[in-house]
Amino acid sequence: PPNAKEKKKFHRELVWAARHSTIGDAFFDRDAAAFLNEVAEREGLTSAAAAAEREEKTSEAKRKRRRGDSTKEKDATKPKPERVVRGDKSSVSSNPPGNAAGPDWTERVRRSGSGSGSSSGDRFKLRVVPDAELAALEKNESFSRASRGGRGEDADFSVDDFDFPATAILSDGSRVPIDLIVSAVGVDPAPRVAWLPKDRVPRGSDGGIDVDFTFRSLGDASVFAAGDAACCDARRADTSRWFPMRLWSQARVSGTYVARVMCGEADAHAWGFNFELFTHSTRFFGKKTILLGLYNAQKLEREPETDVVSYSRRDDDCETFARVLLLRGKMVGAVLLGDTDLEETFENLILNETDLARFGPSLLDPEMDVGDYFD
Repeated sequence: PPNAKEKKKFHRELVWAARHSTIGDAFFDRDAAAFLNEVAEREGLTSAAAAAEREEKTSEAKRKRRRGDSTKEKDATKPKPERVVRGDKSSVSSNPPGNAAGPDWTERVRRSGSGSGSSSGDRFKLRVVPDAELAALEKNESFSRASRGGRGEDADFSVDDFDFPATAILSDGSRVPIDLIVSAVGVDPAPRVAWLPKDRVPRGSDGGIDVDFTFRSLGDASVFAAGDAACCDARRADTSRWFPMRLWSQARVSGTYVARVMCGEADAHAWGFNFELFTHSTRFFGKKTILLGLYNAQKLEREPETDVVSYSRRDDDCETFARVLLLRGKMVGAVLLGDTDLEETFENLILNETDLARFGPSLLDPEMDVGDYFD
């Protein structure tokens, strides 16, 4: 009935404080990030507070565009294809790795029953707070977990009824009551390998252990390093389509390769195909995410700006997004979100260095069956 008291069912909320203005800065350009945000909203992953906050920022951006005092928002309306603009984060660029949620780790939290709210298997509600970092953490000395007991799944209560063990204070001044905090600030190998003497085990350009093609230390042949601990400058310089990025997928491949080298089953050339092309597969907001090659213009800083072109296609009906990066007409990288079924075709186009200049934006035309055309 209209006059009945509205029940407020508590849902667990995941607050993502992202230090950049767009999500997944290590992986995505602004357009891909916007697509994923809208996917999350359509699937009900985002909270009402997050949606309202984004709506307010969108309205403010529109007001700025009408006044003509926002260069960034003007750049966002440029038609495709997009030229790469060096140092401009509004387009594809070779910025250093930033924040990214990566695989859906919340599934593990859900299965373990951690966090507040019910353990019925409901997904977290997501609230993204852009341009914010954790500034301080306040402990709630009076917190008692026992005070949460006795509330059933359909109990009539709101988040204000809860007592939390701590409060996170963000750099924008907002305060977030929390049960659990996950610090995702990236990987710095230097502190983890600091115990190794540098004169015997020299470091590479990023602070990791400097290794050769077989991930053997350049200073001591009896020391091997893989994954986050290794600096792969030798491999990076050897290929134009692969680069090291501290991801679980690369750690797994390099660790397996090192084990084979140590057992005498591989050498500098065996398993080399793993280092011909950068590839990473994960899920982001439940969407399949494929990254291929120099997907974000990595290693292209010195290329003439006019030689690098990016095309993108977004299909809201199928909930897919595709962006390709071409260098002098040849595909060098791609970002694929959702079930595009283009990953195998694009991987072959990159490895074969096929000249695609004559196709232009039609390369991503849904009416064109790219796979059949190039097979």
